[in-house]
Amino acid sequence: MFHHRSYGFISTVVLVAQLLAFVSIPTSQAQVPQNALPDEGIFVSVPNPLTSDGVSRVMNSIDSARSNANRPIRKVVLSFNPGGKEASTTDIGAAMQLARNLQRLHDLSTIAYVSHPVSGHTILPVMACKEIVMAKSGAFGEIQQPGEPLRPSDLSIYSEILGKSRESYLAIMKKLLDRGVPLGKGEKDGLPYYVDLRDAEKLKKEGIKIPDPNPLPYATANTPAQLTSDRLKALGLVAATAESFEEVATLYSLSPSSLRENPLNSQAPAAYKLTLEGMIDGGVREMVTRTVNDVMKRKGNALFLELRCSGGDISAARDIADRLIEFQKREPGILIVGFVPQAAPDTAAIIALGCTEIVMSKSKDGKGTDEAVFGDFESLLGKTGNDKDLLKKNLTDLASQQNYPVLLMEGMLDRDLVIVSVRGKVDSTRVRLMTEKEFEANKNEWKSDGVVKGKGTLLKLTATQARNLRLARFVVDRPELSAVYTLYGVEANKVREATPGWLDRFANYLRMPAVTILLVVIGFIGLILEIKLPGVTVPGIVAALCFILVFWAHSQYSGQTAILGGLIFLLGLILVLLEIFVIPGIGVPAVLGVLFMIGGIGLATMDKIPSTYEEWVGLGYQAGIITAAMAVAFVFVLSIARYLPQIPFANRLVLQPPSDDTFNATLNDLPGAAQAASLLGAIGTSATPLRPAGMAQFGEQYIDVVTEGGFISSGARVQVVEVEGNRIVVREI
Repeated sequence: MFHHRSYGFISTVVLVAQLLAFVSIPTSQAQVPQNALPDEGIFVSVPNPLTSDGVSRVMNSIDSARSNANRPIRKVVLSFNPGGKEASTTDIGAAMQLARNLQRLHDLSTIAYVSHPVSGHTILPVMACKEIVMAKSGAFGEIQQPGEPLRPSDLSIYSEILGKSRESYLAIMKKLLDRGVPLGKGEKDGLPYYVDLRDAEKLKKEGIKIPDPNPLPYATANTPAQLTSDRLKALGLVAATAESFEEVATLYSLSPSSLRENPLNSQAPAAYKLTLEGMIDGGVREMVTRTVNDVMKRKGNALFLELRCSGGDISAARDIADRLIEFQKREPGILIVGFVPQAAPDTAAIIALGCTEIVMSKSKDGKGTDEAVFGDFESLLGKTGNDKDLLKKNLTDLASQQNYPVLLMEGMLDRDLVIVSVRGKVDSTRVRLMTEKEFEANKNEWKSDGVVKGKGTLLKLTATQARNLRLARFVVDRPELSAVYTLYGVEANKVREATPGWLDRFANYLRMPAVTILLVVIGFIGLILEIKLPGVTVPGIVAALCFILVFWAHSQYSGQTAILGGLIFLLGLILVLLEIFVIPGIGVPAVLGVLFMIGGIGLATMDKIPSTYEEWVGLGYQAGIITAAMAVAFVFVLSIARYLPQIPFANRLVLQPPSDDTFNATLNDLPGAAQAASLLGAIGTSATPLRPAGMAQFGEQYIDVVTEGGFISSGARVQVVEVEGNRIVVREI
């Protein structure tokens, strides 16, 4: 067991080593505490109150982590205040069982973390740990209720657990068991030794000196002992103070990922790999979501996510990170390892923060000439319209959720920010990162360990720096996933590809700009042909299919934006049809309809509704391309309309009007306004399909007519029901 004196000696040695490490280092470069190499360890929550089942769960978690031969743990941090609440146990049997099990872990450093008061027999396993760390709000309360007699058997159990190394604190436990104890301070072999002053004479005979016969003011007879964290530290029971799990991780050089449960500790690895390349957009977001869902459905518990991506949409990258965190919280969980083989700039860094652990390569090319880099946001910050505050919020929120140093994220976006690593003057075990302003304001309490980020540059961390600052869990020697697998006990030949499904691949293919434009051109050709050649259904079907594919493919990543674009396109199509068949000659509906159709398709290809100048320019660019596609389609249709009647077999697609002889014989006899009025009530036959316009035959005359809005097939009996000038309205009878 570590005695409190040895802990102080170790801290002193570490401090000296740190100071030496920072000699002659330029402050403009990112420096890190050299003792901060992440160690292997786990955090385990101790149930409150303790029961036999709770003891089994705690020990199973520890044993499971110890069984991983590839990553043997050396430290176990036991959190005794689950949910940030006071903890108390009345069952001494369960408390003794856990205490004895913890003391058998000779090969591990066991650290008790007490963030709030603990009382009852919960104190017993706390004392069984080799070191105790407390927050300011931590404290020891009474072990048993007032008025209960001191049971010698209970005291003997505490004596057994404290053993020789902590026998000097047995009287403190006795005070917590019995209010009647007047707690005093003595000396044995030159070291503090706490005593029950009622046994003063007996203890003096055993060689224990008691210079002051008065009890400690906060532990007098017949009053409860007030053992706050500060007093317990002064007594020598508490080795260090920490206000959060993150500070405990910093204190013991543990990676923040130690705070999260590793599903591979209790399961055989079922591993998959996925590589992200290119720019990040909504399509990548939906692909990653479906792929991880599929991996978990196939009982996969580990995903190695190789990050070779950069640029794109910040919001999409944040969504990916959030969804990765959600997947890790599911039951059963999944380990997601973000691997950075070369660099994790902008969106790649955001995604990496959502992974369970980050692993980086110490060599970009396998020759050891250069290290992978985390956090280059130069390109994003330089783009017009990018919101620096939004980017900062995304980074700091993710870092806070994942227990990474938030200040590092701020340093990646703020050139003027200076970050300093500091250590407590009184308590040298307290280590943290501060801004230069914070450090200057608290120099009486802290001293500098070195500059992590100087002024005038954005923070970019190499693999080694990221590991030392507990951002990266591991660093490997080559930029290949096979180097990462061994860290997790996974055989490379058993890692399966987590490839996107065929629908994702098909949607990605359709979203290629060339394919999208081709579909739009074909769609407009089919639409114009269907309007110009009534009765031919094939062009209409082809047009509908093309537009459906365009909107479906882009809805896979733009969601509501694609739906809105589709509705605008549909409105435009309705306006064009109104102009052609219902209110011909006005022109305004047709113009608006064409604009809506172009804008709808352009909007569907956008990831989100434009909100910045840059995004509006992008929408205009897309609309220009769609306009060009429509022009190409129109020219193509004109060519088809001219030559189609001369092409054998193809001319059957064109509806033939009445013969020239018949048509010419009656052309000059078409009614004027007066003659048209005389046709009211007349019955004839539709000579062509009425959609709703067409031609009908009344006697020997062929007259242009329009229906009330519905479709009437060729050869149907019709009656004139309304005449407005030269406009003749018919109804099928």
